[in-house]
Amino acid sequence: MFEITSSIVAGSLAGYSYYQKSGGGRNDHSKIVNIARNCGLKNKEGKEIRIHRKSKKNGYTEFVYQMPQGLSAKDFQDKLDNFQDGLNIKKTIPDISINDFKSINWKGDVLQQIKEVFAKKQIVRKEVEITFDGMLKFRVYDTPMTDLFPFVETLLRRTKDWEVVIGTTRDKKIKHDFDEIFNMVIAGSPGYGKTVLQKLITTSLILKHPDHVSFTLIDLKGGLAFSRFSKLKQVESLATDTVSALEKLQLVEERMEKTLDYLRENEFEDVKEAGMKDRHFIIIDEAADLSNHQDALDIIERICAKGRGAGYRVIYCTQYPINKTIPSSVRQNCDGRVCFKLQTSTASLAALDEGGAEDLPFVRGRAIYKSPHGKMIIQTPMITNDYIKEVTYPHINIRPRKENDHTDEKDAEKGTARGSYTLVIEETELS
Repeated sequence: MFEITSSIVAGSLAGYSYYQKSGGGRNDHSKIVNIARNCGLKNKEGKEIRIHRKSKKNGYTEFVYQMPQGLSAKDFQDKLDNFQDGLNIKKTIPDISINDFKSINWKGDVLQQIKEVFAKKQIVRKEVEITFDGMLKFRVYDTPMTDLFPFVETLLRRTKDWEVVIGTTRDKKIKHDFDEIFNMVIAGSPGYGKTVLQKLITTSLILKHPDHVSFTLIDLKGGLAFSRFSKLKQVESLATDTVSALEKLQLVEERMEKTLDYLRENEFEDVKEAGMKDRHFIIIDEAADLSNHQDALDIIERICAKGRGAGYRVIYCTQYPINKTIPSSVRQNCDGRVCFKLQTSTASLAALDEGGAEDLPFVRGRAIYKSPHGKMIIQTPMITNDYIKEVTYPHINIRPRKENDHTDEKDAEKGTARGSYTLVIEETELS
């Protein structure tokens, strides 16, 4: 009995191993060539891509091709959906490994346990990545990218200065440095992770620089997303309508101009040269609601253009990216772009200056990150409201009650921004 069972196990593992190594019985190279041919990806002389090298690596197979003159990598990248769909067939394979057999209790019902092992199935779903470095490279991944990237505080220790981990690819964490790429546009349809990313960036900056970061938050969706931050000492103001948004933006611009005057008078090029550690972030969501308020948009454009040297950063967020809601002057001064799933290529063009966001899978947190360093698909971190509440609680600014409730608002409006370098000692219950 034992010999029969052992033979079954050995034969099954050998067959499954061959199945995996051979790509599940599919010849991906031939499929890539055929798909390219059917998509018309050949030059005027009829020359097509030619295989240069194929190599099996950890988690994926890489196919390297010589590309005929007259074609560009973008020609192939624009057909990514064709390649990805063509390489996938609705099929299930056994989801087993050697560890499944090591866990078998050989004193029990061995045959039943083996049946349970082989009853485990997984759906085959390959993902394709197309890049170019002088040669056209297709990476065909055996499994999809993770759809869950939980935020943990240890991620902060992997960053320097004003870097924030905004996502992960298959093999590395992606950081955005707000002292190198000053402003950012975040776009995406509702429900795909835009607000979560805003809260992640805010929380990360507070935890990393509790004494040197400050915020002006403009939440035109009713203030619900940012309300949990409103009492933190780093948050100077929270606007929830277009009238108060304009007022807050005017105050920010005034302080920015004072900082610029100080830098000019002392012949400093920017805050880094001046040794000034403070940074002020203006986070705007939903920016589309300002599209009919030109005065507010003009201020945002000036802060984007002039604020980098003074330590002012804009994160401009919208779920309705069109040319009207993201003015060209904002796009030109926001080199960082994070774009979640969008419905149309037109919306993607407004957010990224190119299509692609409309082709993202229906996965929460999946986005395209674009910067001067390139473009990539990432899974953005998931951070929960309970976690945010726990880690930001020590930063709550507790004010004593006053007879006139409006006094707090007036005092807040008279408050001095970090960028003006005036020490303000505020009486609190802890004083």
